[in-house]
Amino acid sequence: MKRNVSMLLLCLAASLLGIGCGPGFKLSTPDGFVELEDQEEYAFRATTAQGVVMSVRVEPNRPKGNLSFWTDAIDLKLRNLGYTAEASREVKTKSGAVGKQLRYTRTIYDRPHIFWLTVFVTDADVFVLETGGDAREFDKAKDEVGKAIEGFVPG
Repeated sequence: MKRNVSMLLLCLAASLLGIGCGPGFKLSTPDGFVELEDQEEYAFRATTAQGVVMSVRVEPNRPKGNLSFWTDAIDLKLRNLGYTAEASREVKTKSGAVGKQLRYTRTIYDRPHIFWLTVFVTDADVFVLETGGDAREFDKAKDEVGKAIEGFVPG
């Protein structure tokens, strides 16, 4: 009996640790996308058959910054990489999380591409939802991408 209780406590402890070690967010894969496995640098990554990609990066909020700090840092980096800023706007998810979406364009192989980066910040983490692809294909997927972002729940 004592052994069974010890085993039960060990399993409970392991499951609680697993909860804390998960990706720390909820996101539904958009319709028309398939989730990709084994994506080392991403907590989530999905694609359409036409190459529109949506991914989530989760980084520690270190140094501790607010939403304005992190969106400014990301914006500066992307502009230095040759992305052209088109717009930025506040977003609010159905769960009440407030973030900021940065929209960019860039020409790749003589084709216009669209990139949206939607940033959410908690005390512990910075969540960056990256979506992009060829402009023609992105336009077809943007409504489903928007629904997925609205349903995002940062952990």
